[in-house]
Amino acid sequence: MDRLSQLGRLIGFCVGGILLAGSMVSAQISEPMEHIELGTEGKSIQGEQAVPEEYTYIPGERRDPFVSLLRRGERKNDSEDELTPLQRIEIHELQLVGIVKDADGNKALVQTPDGRGYALRVGLSIGKNDGIVERILEDKVVIKEKKTDILGQITVSEEILELKKEEGNR
Repeated sequence: MDRLSQLGRLIGFCVGGILLAGSMVSAQISEPMEHIELGTEGKSIQGEQAVPEEYTYIPGERRDPFVSLLRRGERKNDSEDELTPLQRIEIHELQLVGIVKDADGNKALVQTPDGRGYALRVGLSIGKNDGIVERILEDKVVIKEKKTDILGQITVSEEILELKKEEGNR
């Protein structure tokens, strides 16, 4: 067969398919339709009222869809200006340089990487992750810190700052 006759058969096949599909469509349209009254919006053809499904958001069961998953652990109400210098720094960046024993409770002295010193007492807010000084012992400070993962799960971890022992006193 030559190419021209093959092309003719292909075109004939396509046209026949189109005509056949058109007759099927016209057969579907030619069925009698039921009488629909004006002003019956929201009702089905059989006369039953269509009831829309009602959705209620229950916050305890699902996360807030407007809160970013990536930014859940960030502070919402605190601005950088309202934070103390100890709340702007990571706990592991602090160096414990001394502990002062007192009848009212021990105090700890820490130093930031820039050389500034600060006094810690129990209950003081510290660190970028809402840490709280929980205990000040003879040689260390125990800090409880809240950390939020990317899924919004909050875990409480314990960070410890220890006094460096001098070389001669080991």
